[in-house]
Amino acid sequence: MTLVELIAAALTVVLGAWPLAAYAIDAAGGGVMPAVSLIAALGIGALVAWRLPKAGSSSWADVAAWIGIVVFVTAMILRMSWPALLPPGRGPDLTHHLLLVDYIEQQGHLVHDRALDGAMGEMAHYTPASHLLAVMAGKLAGTDGLRAFFPLVALCSALTAGFVFLIARRLAMTLPFALAAAILLFLPAPYFTGAFTHDAFLAQAVATLFAVAAWWALTAWGSQPSDAAAWTMAVLLSAIFLSWPVYLGPALVVFAAMLMSIDLPLPAKQRQLGIVIVPVLALFLLHSWDRWGWMLIVRVSGAVMHPSGETIGWALPVLATIGAVAAFSDTRARLTVILLFVIALQALTLFVLAEAQGADTPYMALKMVYLAVYPMAVLGGLALFRLVGRSRLADNLGWVVAALLILAVRPAFTAPRPVPVVDLDLYEAGKSLRAQGITTCVDYLVNDAETAYWLHLAVLGNPRASERMREIDRYDPNAAMAPWITAEGRTFAIADLRLLPDEIRSRVTLTAQFGHAGVITGRGATMKGCD
Repeated sequence: MTLVELIAAALTVVLGAWPLAAYAIDAAGGGVMPAVSLIAALGIGALVAWRLPKAGSSSWADVAAWIGIVVFVTAMILRMSWPALLPPGRGPDLTHHLLLVDYIEQQGHLVHDRALDGAMGEMAHYTPASHLLAVMAGKLAGTDGLRAFFPLVALCSALTAGFVFLIARRLAMTLPFALAAAILLFLPAPYFTGAFTHDAFLAQAVATLFAVAAWWALTAWGSQPSDAAAWTMAVLLSAIFLSWPVYLGPALVVFAAMLMSIDLPLPAKQRQLGIVIVPVLALFLLHSWDRWGWMLIVRVSGAVMHPSGETIGWALPVLATIGAVAAFSDTRARLTVILLFVIALQALTLFVLAEAQGADTPYMALKMVYLAVYPMAVLGGLALFRLVGRSRLADNLGWVVAALLILAVRPAFTAPRPVPVVDLDLYEAGKSLRAQGITTCVDYLVNDAETAYWLHLAVLGNPRASERMREIDRYDPNAAMAPWITAEGRTFAIADLRLLPDEIRSRVTLTAQFGHAGVITGRGATMKGCD
């Protein structure tokens, strides 16, 4: 391992081991203990960095390039939600993830009561690594999970791009072409950053880091099998499962194929298999023991992006195809082609399952495209390296290629900031009502149905299965205002004061204000709970 690989591996193992340790402590009855779990994770990360095989020399240029990628991608993503740093995505997934974050913060432990199915839906059974990370990071930073979630996902996405660079370097690409591989991720920006800045697939984005890191670990283990590399994979694969299990399949299948073909004595193969598989299997049984029915979620429909010329473009598929052809002559690069093939095979399997169920959209199958863009980027970088990198001016041409790619993906860097669903002022207004036990008789005078959905579920903590949710599902901003003009609204409302017409302002009392948000009630009413 080079120095930069040790740094990246140790940091990612800590991020993966932290929620694993918290999950184990909670399962033992200790609740969520951020500091204790972090200490355990730091110990595991330090052990991995100490035990992994070391390279004879390290390139400081690689260290600088990796740091540059991580810092740049993190800053570029954070600008999309600066300065509030709230998750900017849309869709019900955003509220559902924040609902589980809120539950963990309020209760101090994970969901153990199966009676909460009606209140929380699938989130009562969801694998909680990303939510645990958000809650624990927020707690240690003196804030909350809502504000910690997006910076956490930004860091994970940046580290994922860093691993694409490291994998490219392992395939013997020179520095500029390895950088080009990372830059290629921005060609399908809707799949790279859009996964969480638009679609709010927050847990999936965290799992992607561990999946790509596991791919890197497979390349490292394949070149020099060791128990330390196997334990690294065990942590990363377990973190994939506890984040978003759908991405676990490709890495497991590729590892099994490599183990069968690698030149190791049978006892060594058995030991390596046990190291990698047993922790994942134990975690799977622990989490799934009384949740078997929820595995059928892989067959459901859902709103998800379809790959097209507009979303994924043509340049990356063409380059990846050229790179895949070139990879067959290189043992090290062949692993990436196999991984991409297995991802496609899993997508096909999920598609067949969805079709057999009669699902309108093969939701999980289409979600595999979000993972496929990473090996495609590496193969695209390999194509550029093979096409350009064999000339006498290879490195100079490589820097030219990298610069041209930056120009090509510049629209992804300068994309307009999305209008967020969540809002800090509205959040504080909702918290003030919840602190007084007022959660059920509240209206939402906001300009977005998804904001009302978020306030009702994730901020006030109301159940998902209720008569009121049918009204929230049909939310219309103008219709929500009407009862407050005729004095027929509920006792309280969380209102965006910038939207309130004079007809409402003259009929209500502003009981609390938080920036542009406020809690209002009818004239003469008092702040009290609802029957």
